[in-house]
Amino acid sequence: MPKRKPLIFISYRGGGGDAKWAPDLVHHELAAKFGKSAVFKAGHNLRAGDEFPPKLEDMAASCPVMLVCIGPEWLAAQNADGTRRLEDAHDWVRREIELALKNGNRVVPLLLGDRDEISIPAPHDLPADIAPLAHRQAVRLEPGGRLRITLPDLATQLADMVPELAKRKRSRDKSGIKAAAEVGEVQGKAVVVRADGTEPRRVDAKLKADVITATGEVTIVDLIQRPRT
Repeated sequence: MPKRKPLIFISYRGGGGDAKWAPDLVHHELAAKFGKSAVFKAGHNLRAGDEFPPKLEDMAASCPVMLVCIGPEWLAAQNADGTRRLEDAHDWVRREIELALKNGNRVVPLLLGDRDEISIPAPHDLPADIAPLAHRQAVRLEPGGRLRITLPDLATQLADMVPELAKRKRSRDKSGIKAAAEVGEVQGKAVVVRADGTEPRRVDAKLKADVITATGEVTIVDLIQRPRT
């Protein structure tokens, strides 16, 4: 089965105090809703020894949705020499956003904090190549009790934006696994199984199922693969 490509890219400013509570929390929530393979965050997806520049560039360009985590220090973050990091053409956050915008991806500013702490940056405060970010509708995550509402709402909005995300969410929400199977092959024989979104495969298994229709639609309750002999 081909590996699923990520659909959501989480862009964030690492190595500082810019609402550092949020990116991992967002990653955890979205991975729980859509599956780990649907969400790309450098700190989770890059392995030791990976050549990160081409990987980051490929993911930033190809993921249909980018969430740009913007905390109170995001706009003014500085390099060691005191220059603003966004003014550096090689700044990774800037490059990620530029690639996503250039490829026509949906770029969502994710404002991390209360309304009196953080707002969407103005176009004149951003380098020209990412200035369109200022005109994108933002989503706000406020720390505290409202996260119980805003985090699930973020996942719902993303599922509405990208049909494949909605499909993955429905698949994870099911208590069983919907599959196609030939009715005559469910008594401990090899069965043809096709979980949602996957290619058919033959499995030598003991199959416990409920609701077997005349057309072979099955909700699999338990699929125990037999050991190879």
